Order: sequence, then C-alpha cells, then structure tokens
Amino acid sequence: MTRENDIARAFFLESGSEQLHRIYLWARARYAAPWAVFGAVLLRVAASVGPHVQLPGLIGGRASLNLLCAFVSASGGGKGVSDKVARLAWPTSVLELPIGSGEGIAATFARPSQPDADHEPVTAAIFSVPEIDTLAGIAARQGSILLAQLKSMAMGEQLGQSNASKATTRIVAAHSYRCCLSVGAQPGHTGVLFDDTTGGTPQRFLWFPTTDPSMPSERLPDPAPLDTTLPSWSRFDDVVEILYGPDEIGAAVVSAHIARQRGQADALDGHAMLTRCKVAAVLAIMHGRSVVSEWDWQRSADVMTVSDQTREWIVGEAQKAARAKVRQRAIARADGEEFVSDRKLQRAKSAVIRWLGRDQELAANQLRSKLKADLRDHFGAAVAELVAEAVVVEIQVDRGARYRLAPEVQGVPPVQGPSPQLNDGAPEVQGVPCDRPQATITDIESRRSHESARPALPCQKWLDQHIAALRAQGHRTAESFAVYEAGEAAGYKRGSIAQAASAHPHVIVINQSSTGNTWSLTGEHRQYVTAREWFDQYLDRLPEDADDIDQTAFRHAATAAGYSWDAARHAALRSGRIESIPAHGNAKVQRIWRIVTDTDGVGA
Repeated sequence: MTRENDIARAFFLESGSEQLHRIYLWARARYAAPWAVFGAVLLRVAASVGPHVQLPGLIGGRASLNLLCAFVSASGGGKGVSDKVARLAWPTSVLELPIGSGEGIAATFARPSQPDADHEPVTAAIFSVPEIDTLAGIAARQGSILLAQLKSMAMGEQLGQSNASKATTRIVAAHSYRCCLSVGAQPGHTGVLFDDTTGGTPQRFLWFPTTDPSMPSERLPDPAPLDTTLPSWSRFDDVVEILYGPDEIGAAVVSAHIARQRGQADALDGHAMLTRCKVAAVLAIMHGRSVVSEWDWQRSADVMTVSDQTREWIVGEAQKAARAKVRQRAIARADGEEFVSDRKLQRAKSAVIRWLGRDQELAANQLRSKLKADLRDHFGAAVAELVAEAVVVEIQVDRGARYRLAPEVQGVPPVQGPSPQLNDGAPEVQGVPCDRPQATITDIESRRSHESARPALPCQKWLDQHIAALRAQGHRTAESFAVYEAGEAAGYKRGSIAQAASAHPHVIVINQSSTGNTWSLTGEHRQYVTAREWFDQYLDRLPEDADDIDQTAFRHAATAAGYSWDAARHAALRSGRIESIPAHGNAKVQRIWRIVTDTDGVGA
C-alpha cells in the first residue's frame, strides 16, 4: 500500500471520527475520491459559519476562515462529482455562484446604499470555477483585479475599490463576509496561479486530488448525512474567536512567522501555517467544537501533507509539460531545417542536371559556381547522390573532377572526352548518329510543331502517377529504360524524367547494368535479384524434359515476382537461351518460346 493510501486510511477510517468515516463512505457510495469529497465538505462547513467566527490574532490581527481549494486531476474530471457528493454529505443551504470579475466578487457582498426588504445582503458564498481556464481568461483581461481580490478574499481583508462615481464605488469591510473558492485544475493549465507565486496566490490554496487509484468497483449504500450542528459560540465584541487548546499550536505559529520574516521559508510555503490553522479550526467546527484540540491539529497535518503532495505533483506535471513544449518546438525547428535542407538539396540536384543538360560537361568548380548562392553548400551532396543514382558521371582529372549526364539520361552516346580539343576556336558538336537522310525544312518544321505540343501534366506529376500505377499492379521495381520509354512516349524528355525520378521519395537505384538501372519503387534498400537472374532461376525450375515456355504463364510469373513484362521479356530474349516461335492449333495465336540448348547450336 502506498504512503498516500496509508494516510487516507489513518485519516478517514482509523482516526476515530464518525464525521470523517461518513465522508469516506459517501465517496465510496458515489464513486468519488475521498480527499476531493473531504475538500468540498470542508468548503461547505466554512461557508456555513458566519464571518464573525475568526482565528485568534497571535500574529497581527485576527484571521479569516475563508478557504480556497483546488481540485486536481490529469483530465480535469472529478470536481463536479465531489461537489455533488459534498452537498449530500453536508446538506445545509450554501449560496454557490460562478466566478466573475474581481469587481463582481466585491459587488456580491457590498451592502446596498438603500436597504431592500426583499433582498437580504449576502454574507456567505462559495464561488465555483469548474475549469481553471475560465479563471485564467478572466485574469488575463486588461485591468483585471481578480487575483488581487482573491488574495484579499482569502485573508478576509477589505474588498472593492473607491471610484469617482458613487455608482461604481463598492467597498466591503474586512471580516464582514465569508467567501470560499472551488477551482478545478489540470496540469499544464495552472499558470494563472503558479505564475503569481511571488504574489502569494498558490500558497493560499488547499490542493486535493480528484482521482483515487484504489477506488473499488462495488458501490456501497448511501450513509447518513454528516451532523451539521454548529458549536454554541461565545461572542467577544461581536466576534467569535476559535481557541487553540494545545500550547504547541501557538508556538508553531510564532516560529513559522519568524522563519518567514527571516527569509528562511520556501516561497510556496509562505502561508502554509495559516492554512493549516484554518483546516484545524474547520475540522473542530465540523465536530461541534470551538476549541482546536490536539486531534484536530494532528489531522490538519495530514491534510497539509496531502495538499503539498498534490501541489508538488501538479508542479511536476506542469514542468514536464513545459519541457515537452520546448522539446516539440526544438523538434519542429529541426524538422523545418531538415525540410529546407532537403528542399535545397533537391533544387541543387535539379540545377546540376539542368546545367549539364545545357553545357554537356563541366568541371566541378564551374558547375558549383553556376548554382545559386544558397545552393552551393549542397553541391557536394547533390553530385554525390546523382553519381550514386547513375544520373551523372564523374570523371577524375588532374585538377579535380568533371561531370556529365549519364548516357541513358543524356540521350546520346558519350563521345566527348574530359579535355575537349578546340577546333578553330570552338568545340566540335557531336550530333546524334542516325542512318536517315539529312532533314528537310519540312521535317524541321514538323518536329517543331510536334515539340511545341507540351504534355498536359508536369513531368514530376506524370512520373508520380506512373510509379503509383506500377505499384498498384504489384510491381516493386522497374527498369529505368522502360520508364524512360514510357515517359518519352508521353512527350517528356529524358533529362526531365531523370530529374523527376531523382526527386521522387521512393525511387532508389538498386542495380546497374549495361542496359540501364533497376529502380526500387518502394524506397526499400533490399537485396535485389535482377530480371536476368530471376529468368535463369525460372528456367532452372522447369521440368528437365520441358522444351518450350508459354509466354502467358511466364508473364504471370514475372508479374507475381515483381518484374514488369518489359524487363522480364528483355531479360529472356537477351539470355540466348530461348527463341521465339508461334504456337499452333489455336485460332487465337499465342506465342511460345523454344528453349535453346547447346546442342541446338546456341550458347547458353
């Protein structure tokens, strides 16, 4: 059993008090936390006592029994339940009001200038704030005096303000009202109280948990209400002083005051002794006594222990929430910086491809200088990734490196060396080899007309859709040449397709060969089996007496293995192990491949 449970058992069940035992039974009967119900009953007992009942003036003048309680839980739930149970446990008529402005508190207790027989002046009330955010919102208003009024209210001091206009002047004399405050508090939302630690706001509160880890699932029957009989007061100058029985109480009050005056007390414990005296006095009143006994004083120590533990918990939770916010801001800032860095890297890669596409080949320093100033720091990473992706070729020379687009991206065979020779002041221009006769003006105009018809989608969007379609068909990889052919058929240039592939988050080069690259379409760096290797394995798995391959069956097998039909067909035809012949006997002609062996005169 935890120390908290030990305190609760000793306080409610083993203290010998029928009143505390009934509070515990009411909490168990209505599924409420015992300490929260006790705090709510404590407020109602204090509000049932007139403002003329006060603590003796051991330090300065007499002190008020006005109480401020905060009911704490992680979710904010439980305060409403404890309030309802407390009304059943202490069934006396107590005025309960929602909180308003600081001026509104004074207006509640201010006596009207003209006596009204129909309306009795209010002398006792409990202000209820279900959510502390309401308190924070009111306190945050410009010119709000709410926190100042709450601190004065807790001490029973004069409330209100004197204004030039008599209609707006509200003065409530000290010790002429009994006012208590009930606030529902959640971790991370109590800044309105703890931000005023130096002003003494949180020190004036009692803190009670509205959760109970040991709450049983079985409901107990409702017990009888508490005995609400108040003590018989002996007035002294129209004031009833609660007396302290044991001498140690007065000595403890004086010692705490001296320590506080010497600056030896913790800031959050500045009003702890006065709050304990209030708890002890209200406990005595709850039991029909006007003199604080040793029993009352010891039980008040238990209450303060629970209050301190609850307050420390909510302070710790608030600190954790603050650290989490700082951490989240740092992560968001790092993510933002990473996003900007990645974006600049992609821009640098795109710029490298664009400049190499225009100038054919450039030295590293020349290429870097062509980039915008904010991209130059990313030049090294950009060319390294482009070389790894086989989009750019790096050529080592005596004074560094030179770069050009890879042949399959460039669209022409690499014919120019790293140190081009100048001929009559200008480099030779290597054309695209072809067997066609020289183009006529009509051909050129036709090509220009064709090139002017741009595709409807940007290249990046087309590639994204193409990759998504391949993945939807079950392909996990694709051959770069097949993607380039599809893109060119759609009207895009190879350089643009390569640039779009480099920017795609899931396209990764996982294999290189003389015919091109194999791309992963899932962003996974996994052990890759080339289409040719897979074809050899497929062929080896066929029965030994198999003479041919049905293309339809082969296509299904290749697709199931994650290879496109183009990649699988190219691998099969380039293997030298098959030859294509038509199948006979069907109206709808199917194609089959005959397996070629060494005895057929073709090498494997």
